[in-house]
Amino acid sequence: MFGLPFRKCLAAICFLCVSAAVAQDAGQAGAKVVTITVTGAGMDEEEALRDAMRKAVEQGAGTFIYSHSQTKDYALVRDTVLARAAGFIQNRTVLSKREMEDGTWEVRIKAEVSVRGIQDAWGAVTTMLQQIGRPKIMVFINEKIDGRAEQDSTVQTRIENLLLASGFLLVNREQLKEIDKKDLEAAVAEDNPAKVQAVAKRFGAQLFISGSANAAAGPQRVVSGVQLFPYQADANIKCYRSDTAQLLSSIPGEPTRGVDRVGRSAAKKSLDEQAKRIAPRVRFDILRFWQDALSGTGEVQLHVELITFRQSMDLKKVLEQFKNVKAVNRRFSNNVAEYSLQSDVTAEVLAEKIAEAITNLEITDVSQNVIKAKFKGSE
Repeated sequence: MFGLPFRKCLAAICFLCVSAAVAQDAGQAGAKVVTITVTGAGMDEEEALRDAMRKAVEQGAGTFIYSHSQTKDYALVRDTVLARAAGFIQNRTVLSKREMEDGTWEVRIKAEVSVRGIQDAWGAVTTMLQQIGRPKIMVFINEKIDGRAEQDSTVQTRIENLLLASGFLLVNREQLKEIDKKDLEAAVAEDNPAKVQAVAKRFGAQLFISGSANAAAGPQRVVSGVQLFPYQADANIKCYRSDTAQLLSSIPGEPTRGVDRVGRSAAKKSLDEQAKRIAPRVRFDILRFWQDALSGTGEVQLHVELITFRQSMDLKKVLEQFKNVKAVNRRFSNNVAEYSLQSDVTAEVLAEKIAEAITNLEITDVSQNVIKAKFKGSE
């Protein structure tokens, strides 16, 4: 099973100024909708708006959320629910937005928040989490300064810390043997997710995050008699599922800069600025996917062995008639048919329905989103 797959955004990334105007008391029994005025901040306008909506939801159901703050898996449940904050906002009005001197953004909104919706979602996420456990994630970022590999990645560390704060389990980088690290470095350099997937699965990770981050020196300059070393950093980070190698998100980082009297310190500053931009976006995408997985929506793969091309065509038509299947794509090679099913139920539930309806299929294995089977021929 998916021993599976976002605490608050880092203060260094998003300084938050919040003022709340509550039209109805969120803590009052039976309260369904509250009106909140809040200011969010982010590296760009979209992130600032998302932050404002998250804070509106968090404040709107503040009494309810606080009452659960000591429960098991609190951080993961909270961040999973808040990742879909927009879904709990019935109406919102952008009161103001502005770009700050440092390039960050502030967005102020007035929002009507559904407290009852948050309570229902909280209960559903808690129940599913109890059934399938915490998700485990492997993070490996190939980081270089002036073309030389870094032992400890600044970008990787910030991503890991943010995911840990949200309650995810991580593969301990100290557990990776030298052969694993070499395999991962080669896989990232080749942009070969299948090789990273193989290592992630060996460590029981349901999701893996890989990519590269680089810092390069710019022209040195002297200011007021002081020699300064400018560096520019960029990154390209991708998130995948370990069972299917499905790409969940691809995040190219915009160039960030760092300047210091010491070259290495300047390089690290530029990489840390890059990490501040990348890490919240990675966490958001992971949380969004995690909630889909909890609710049983998304892609389910069905792999069928010992099947002819004609039989695979007929099976596709049968699968398209299933109530919980919205779309079916098929690939066929060497008597193996691979189906990608867009489903609103989990792989386990779908496997049960397939077993009941299609007696010619023998289900051999079921994971979180992959069903394996053999075609038994006509009976």
